[in-house]
Amino acid sequence: MPEVFQNSNNFPLGKTQRGIVVNDVGLPPWAKGSAHEFVRIHRLALESEYVSSNLQNWIDLVFGYKQRGVEAEKAWNVFHFLSYEGSVDIDKMKDDVDRIATESHIQNFGQTPSQLIVNNPHPSRYGFELSWRPLINNVATAVRLRCHTPPQQFGGKSGRGAGAVLHVYVKADALIVVYSDLKVGFFWWFPKSATNRLKPDRLQPLPSRDLSYSRSVMQRGSAVPQTVGERTSPFAVGNWSFATTIGGYEKEQLRRRNTVIHSRLASAKEALYTDAAPLVVSCGYWDNTIKVHSTDVWKLEASDNGGHRGAIRCLAMGGDGGLFITGGEDCTCRIWVVDHPEMAAVLSDGYMQTALGRPPNANQILTCCLVLIGHESAISCVAMSSELDIAVSGSIGGRICIHTLRTGEFVRSFSPPTTTRTATTPSTKDRQDAISVTKIVLEEHGRMVIQMSNCDLFTYTVNGICLCSVNAGEQIHDMKISGEVLVTGGENGHVYIWNLSTLKILSGMNLSKHGPIRCVNFTSADLNPIPQFLFIGSDDGMISIVEQDS
Repeated sequence: MPEVFQNSNNFPLGKTQRGIVVNDVGLPPWAKGSAHEFVRIHRLALESEYVSSNLQNWIDLVFGYKQRGVEAEKAWNVFHFLSYEGSVDIDKMKDDVDRIATESHIQNFGQTPSQLIVNNPHPSRYGFELSWRPLINNVATAVRLRCHTPPQQFGGKSGRGAGAVLHVYVKADALIVVYSDLKVGFFWWFPKSATNRLKPDRLQPLPSRDLSYSRSVMQRGSAVPQTVGERTSPFAVGNWSFATTIGGYEKEQLRRRNTVIHSRLASAKEALYTDAAPLVVSCGYWDNTIKVHSTDVWKLEASDNGGHRGAIRCLAMGGDGGLFITGGEDCTCRIWVVDHPEMAAVLSDGYMQTALGRPPNANQILTCCLVLIGHESAISCVAMSSELDIAVSGSIGGRICIHTLRTGEFVRSFSPPTTTRTATTPSTKDRQDAISVTKIVLEEHGRMVIQMSNCDLFTYTVNGICLCSVNAGEQIHDMKISGEVLVTGGENGHVYIWNLSTLKILSGMNLSKHGPIRCVNFTSADLNPIPQFLFIGSDDGMISIVEQDS
């Protein structure tokens, strides 16, 4: 936490003998006066290849065979005898002075950890070439990437009528793709193949009524809420309308199984039990509900509005696969549990059970557990992190609110500095319109990237500190964080890779022949040892794949 080096509350810490006011911690020149940069560089150092490849030596000293005995003497790793576990039994000491002295020594100087490995050295980590790593794992050096678009797909000139690619979900051996015309495409995915990696399987319409905001409904002249026009995208549904998960219960079971049986000698399919059928979660329907569809029997499993009053504008799924968040026209967000009744029973508060008139039951796939309040205008985008226990929401008024995920408590709110613009319309001139928050993406260390409707990009911490900002020059439709890089795709048909800490463009890929970029997605680290790929969904329905160029 960089804040540990900052006197954010302006406590009067006095002055030095030279009369200098004591305030923030003095940092070395390479930190450039930023506590966040100081911590970021230390984090990169601790996660560097050098540390990873030598970590076993530290384990040997602290917990292993070099903690005691001859090997400890050779390694100059010897401490006072009272610090070692089991060296003295305080309960058997009869002399009060000796007992008090021994206790005081232990309390003031500490104890050596338990020796876990007695005889043999701890094994080293797998070599760099065998270990899983992000597609782009170093922002300091240029990475050679190769982008290719498989010709055999449902979109493009195939004649199958698939719309723009709005959502891509990657399994170890399959892809599930949602298109803007509410069709879902299934592909076989062969990451180890050098040529034929993507093979179309089937294309099926979403087995439910049309989404009220879909292009087809709009063309038929159905009534569309006025707020839909605020979207910069020509589609009133987008990547904010869909998510895919194998369910919270299945995800937890997979995690436990993989902890026991995972081996690099096993194939990804054997290790990951990929026969678990994903569920497609979607919003934007004319009846203002969240719907869950199964992909194995291809039917509607659940439909619920969770107490939202009005349209549900956006949703985001957590990394654990069991929690997701929705944002509505009613200025509230809701926390949901999908396919995990035990978790739903724990998280559901009394207000939601009373408001919905039913407690969660064992057969309930979809449960709304919490309501998040704090906005004064409709929600435009949401993000969440199960690991950090944080939910972040942005509104069309430019306000960003942060809540705890499992209790729904309000933490803080803030607005990026550019919050107004002048709009001229035939009926209203020089009217001040609030700049909306259009996209939020949150990463594991608590940094978030925010885009406003005027194309400004900001990097903030979860404590509301702005780290850097830049104008993207286009409306971004989707963005993802991987390690120290931000990947964005937007209206001009280019995919840009940004340095997350500075928001400077490192490289870009021109896919404008396929139209605007509608979604981007990485393969999950859960698919280790499969290397990481980047999937790009375009306006013409084609999927492009990015990998490291060997």
